[in-house]
Amino acid sequence: MHPKRISKWVVKPFVYFMGSNNIQRAWLFEPNSITERIKRNHSFELELVSEHIEELDHLDKGIVGIAQNESMVRRVKLFGDEKELVFGESIIPQETKEHGFAGLKNLGSKPLGDLIFTSKKFKRMRVLFAKFEFNNKKYWGRITVFRVNGYPMSIKEIFIID
Repeated sequence: MHPKRISKWVVKPFVYFMGSNNIQRAWLFEPNSITERIKRNHSFELELVSEHIEELDHLDKGIVGIAQNESMVRRVKLFGDEKELVFGESIIPQETKEHGFAGLKNLGSKPLGDLIFTSKKFKRMRVLFAKFEFNNKKYWGRITVFRVNGYPMSIKEIFIID
């Protein structure tokens, strides 16, 4: 079961008015690698949940800025000290894998953040925020849209932080 979005996507100023706390905002507004943030304070583990071609809904296509109906969707869980801290979902269109950055082709269980924050080819375009429900609890998440050598992709991170 995956987290379900229960609010509209909003820009940063609205996060302050929608019931977030300081700890949640620290994760939401983290400008650097979430993987590195976890590694600083915890033993890190990534679990690859799924990685396959899926049909995208209109909202995802619009946010990422793509026209094609299908794209590679990769879902992962990030753990710190064996506790799930982040549920991640990446949309990586085929053209981005082929022409944007070769390292996107065979990620396996490697953290995507390791590529994004070590290569200058990734440009952060925008970040939006929303509330999610997972296991009958509410959490905050963000979606970050990147351009990789001009080709689009996105990373959604839901922070399983109380």
